Amino acid sequence: MNALTFTLKKNVTQQIDCRLLSPNNLADLSIVQIENLYLLNTKNAPKISDYFDVSGDDANHIIFKNANQQLDYIGLLMTYGQITIEGDCGDFLGAQMRGGIIVCKGNANDRVGDQMRRGLILVDGYAGDYCGSRMIAGTISVFGKVGNYVGFAMKRGTILLTKTPKLHATIQDCGTHTLPFLALLFASFKGLSTRFNTVKNMRVQRYAGDLACNGNGEILVCDTTISA
Repeated sequence: MNALTFTLKKNVTQQIDCRLLSPNNLADLSIVQIENLYLLNTKNAPKISDYFDVSGDDANHIIFKNANQQLDYIGLLMTYGQITIEGDCGDFLGAQMRGGIIVCKGNANDRVGDQMRRGLILVDGYAGDYCGSRMIAGTISVFGKVGNYVGFAMKRGTILLTKTPKLHATIQDCGTHTLPFLALLFASFKGLSTRFNTVKNMRVQRYAGDLACNGNGEILVCDTTISA
């Protein structure tokens, strides 16, 4: 089986709501059925075929090609499977995610993992503002820089970064630690095509927060120039 692939057409210029394009919603549908689905439950809503060329048959692994920051809400509410984004994506990547894996090989815009409850998001590029906002559980990893207010109102979960962000007042610096559990986390990346496969260092700067929401979440900053 080949991954179900959505290739963005070059003449598309507007923002696209991609919440429908997840393993949960497309399982057991043929390509023709998928192409004729309406993106939104609104009058005169565009069909998927208006924006994407569709190929493949394995809805457990969805690939977006020619992706850019026009694609919002990728992976919204997904509970299983994998989504790979070959390029950039827009706002709310993996928002309210309940499970599964998302790999973005480019940059992600604002609100990555907003209200995320479970699962794994890997961003090889940068992420915008409010990364991990209102996060309840799960893991978000960003290899590049992140914008302002990372971890805003997060209750639990882990945000793994490679560059120290600008943190707001209710994120607490807990010092430098060696965390053995990261060996298991890094091992889980091995089957994925991501820059995080090069990360081996388990020594991190740890921040707790958001203290305004009990402070059970954590932001870990790993120095990728150190191999172990």
